[in-house]
Amino acid sequence: MDGPITDVTVESPVKLVLQRRARPGAQAAFEAWIRELLDSAGRTAALQGSSVLTAGNGDYFILLRFATHAERERWEGAPAVRELFRRGDALATSSDGPVAKSGLETWFTLPGLPAPRSAPPAWKMALVTWCALLPQVLLLGVILPPGLPYLAGVAVSTAIPVAMLTWVIMPRLTKLLYGWLYATAGDGGRA
Repeated sequence: MDGPITDVTVESPVKLVLQRRARPGAQAAFEAWIRELLDSAGRTAALQGSSVLTAGNGDYFILLRFATHAERERWEGAPAVRELFRRGDALATSSDGPVAKSGLETWFTLPGLPAPRSAPPAWKMALVTWCALLPQVLLLGVILPPGLPYLAGVAVSTAIPVAMLTWVIMPRLTKLLYGWLYATAGDGGRA
């Protein structure tokens, strides 16, 4: 397994994100390999969850969430797991190595563009998210009926912003602010 891993806080949960395309004629074998990978990860108590997404054209996104960066590294460094990844590499192609993600940065990737090797600084992600969320919360506070039952009000006032952030606002803001979000000190930005 090659490729840099993004900076993450050692104590925080971390996601391992693998993007793979099954080689022609190897899709069934690759899917069996994915099951084996999930079984291997599932044998560690540090695994908090996993997901496999497919575009239906042989492209797969495999997400493994570990309790800590150290636990992920421990699992990934085991000889059996390294051999498992080597066998997977024979069944699929990948444009990037595995990338660790710690949270919000998955909102700051754009479809069709490769995700940068490192996430934007946490303060930039927090600032953009807050700027996207604040107007929605203010507007919902004005338009939601005051007699709405508490649970229904909380459900609506959280569901709408989450959906809007995920599918409407964050993709547009990320595209608009991409240069600033991913600027580094060497290219004039202040990361």
